[in-house]
Amino acid sequence: MNTIILNGSPKGQKGNSEIFIRHFISGMKSPSEVKYISKEDPRTLAEYVKDFDTIIFVLPLYIHSMPGVTMRFIECLQPAEISENKSIGFILQGGFPESNQYKYVEQYFGALSEELNRTYLGTVIKGNSAGTYMMPSFMTKKLFKSLKRLGEIYEKTHAFDSAIIEEFKKPYELKGFTLAKMNFATKLGLNKVFWDKFLKENGVLDKCLDRPFLEKKM
Repeated sequence: MNTIILNGSPKGQKGNSEIFIRHFISGMKSPSEVKYISKEDPRTLAEYVKDFDTIIFVLPLYIHSMPGVTMRFIECLQPAEISENKSIGFILQGGFPESNQYKYVEQYFGALSEELNRTYLGTVIKGNSAGTYMMPSFMTKKLFKSLKRLGEIYEKTHAFDSAIIEEFKKPYELKGFTLAKMNFATKLGLNKVFWDKFLKENGVLDKCLDRPFLEKKM
């Protein structure tokens, strides 16, 4: 069964989604084709992918939203014929460490699969991944090994491994000592250091509290 992998990140080959894809296919004997949604015309790409047995999306979640380029592309997809027995799956990575932050988009992906008449392979969720591209190797070794194993199992079974999915979901929510530690870091302002760094690099730190869509009072 032929599979196409779609990179749904607006950063294309420069983002964390590309890293996830690279390790997912690293263990495959015959790696699947990869397309970059941000580089393609959405209607043309939708027409191209319809003949593949399986579509796998790999994308980031920004706060609680998928990238606009991916949303626009999804709107162009057409349902498969029920008799074709096609499938679809999702690999999702984002900054929130707890996987319950991703439950709503996970529900959406399940509903989308039904709408497209494709068997739902599931959604692989890996939180706390925003800095993957700049993490030292000792911090990513386990993640990359699991992604490789996920790809190996998919190639053999045409399914996502449930054990890896459950492992990636940990923690489901922050509590106990982990939550107390996070609250303490927030009080000290340490949680802003990472994000402020990128705001400064892009020259928009002074605009981080702007509300451009708020209607002006007359």
